[in-house]
Amino acid sequence: MKNALTGLILLVIVAAAGWYFTQEESSTGINSETTSSTEKMETKEASSSTPSGSSSSSDSEEDEGYEDIDERPAAEIYKTAAAALEAVKKGAQDYDDIVLEQFTEPGEDCTWCPSFYASITDMMKDSTSSEDEKAYYSEILAISGKVDHIKTLVESIEEAGKSDDADILAESLEMTIGGDDVVEYLKGRIEDKNELLQESVVAAITNQGSQFAAETLYDHTVKKGDKDGYYSLGIGLAEMIPDEGTLPYLQKQMMKRDDYSHLATKALLNQGYDGLVIVFDTLSNSKDPEKDKALLIDAIDHVTFEDEIEAYAKKYVEEGKDQFLVDFAKEILEDFALEYEDEDEDDEEL
Repeated sequence: MKNALTGLILLVIVAAAGWYFTQEESSTGINSETTSSTEKMETKEASSSTPSGSSSSSDSEEDEGYEDIDERPAAEIYKTAAAALEAVKKGAQDYDDIVLEQFTEPGEDCTWCPSFYASITDMMKDSTSSEDEKAYYSEILAISGKVDHIKTLVESIEEAGKSDDADILAESLEMTIGGDDVVEYLKGRIEDKNELLQESVVAAITNQGSQFAAETLYDHTVKKGDKDGYYSLGIGLAEMIPDEGTLPYLQKQMMKRDDYSHLATKALLNQGYDGLVIVFDTLSNSKDPEKDKALLIDAIDHVTFEDEIEAYAKKYVEEGKDQFLVDFAKEILEDFALEYEDEDEDDEEL
């Protein structure tokens, strides 16, 4: 009897709870479909805290919490030197990379650029500017793509002597962007007696990808008799990411199989798939495997992480005839496997 009574009480409780929730859904208009929508909205609100520039999963999300990044060159964004200066001053406070991107070769039709860069130079030299501000303003000069502004930066490094400012400006010079006219100017300072300036010039030329830049670095390295080619400093020919048109020149230097050919080999690998194929083709059917193998010392660090390269390496392991190249292809695949493991671990941490 007691069990029957207990069952009856439970039945009443369940029925009452069912009636309550039915009334709640009816009064609020919630059903399974809108509940799903609510969950999506909560997810969206959580994701709106993602930094601006991140991709969103739908157009509607872009309207809530996402900020579009203006990737146009500065000459198109800002109409006056005053507006451009205001943006740069603000960007300098937190070293805003987006603003730096806008001022990377800001555009040919820039009527306000002369007065703008004159002000940037003054602010860079201003003793009241903080170190971060000086670094930011000097980098604006370095990425302008204009010889005159690169020259201003170089001369400012000379004027700074051995002060901390010289180090700050030299680091910015290493970020130089420009065409062969910029490389031509820098070439004239590549043997400067000021060691800080000279190495920064080498780094600045390394930052370019043209054949002229590669020739300048190669010729300077050979003239200096430096078999390391600044490699231990993380600059020089071996650290260049060459343009496609530079590949034949690098292959030519690689084929010399001399003390400097390893630098050209690394530069080719930096380019990606096309460069890697050139390296394998050049070393295939080797007449001196041991000598050619020396060109691949430390070369694995320059192989880029691309699906095409992974597929090529797998095929070479299966079909290749030169054992030292088969071994190198296996090393590439081992590196890829480690990369996949690291990505999986990162995903698990998230």
